[in-house]
Amino acid sequence: MDKKILSIFLLAVFIASIFFGCTRINETKIKRECLEAITTGIKLDIQRLEGYLNLPDLQNRSEVESTLMKLKKDLNKYQSMKTNDYVLGESIEIKGYLGEKYVTNSIIYLENQSKSGPFYHAVKVMDDKGEEIVPNEIYTFKVYPVYKRYYPFEAWYVFVSDFEK
Repeated sequence: MDKKILSIFLLAVFIASIFFGCTRINETKIKRECLEAITTGIKLDIQRLEGYLNLPDLQNRSEVESTLMKLKKDLNKYQSMKTNDYVLGESIEIKGYLGEKYVTNSIIYLENQSKSGPFYHAVKVMDDKGEEIVPNEIYTFKVYPVYKRYYPFEAWYVFVSDFEK
């Protein structure tokens, strides 16, 4: 009888260690993917703002220059950050579609989205499965908003960890 109880206990411990080990591995993978998404998003914003600075009649030049300096600081911070040091934010589920075949920085258009957002720019998809997303078909996306875009409306660069029709 004691051997049965011990066997059941050991089996339960073994199953729990597998479950929690897999959860930890998955969380580490998500953190790594989020960090990649952050650096991609920041590089996109840097490119965009550097383009703004080429405009001769830019009204808010000092604000753009200041933001550009912050972006470059953040890029350095996240590029040198270790995966374990990244604090994973909460994921959210959104329902929407891509208006075109997925490419880095594709906008996920929400059902009933207002003209003032929020806007979600997908800069990374788990396991590079972005090509599986069919344009103009509605999906439920599980996303991690990883970096707020420099934009007058609410807009985020996001990592898509999962999607389903």
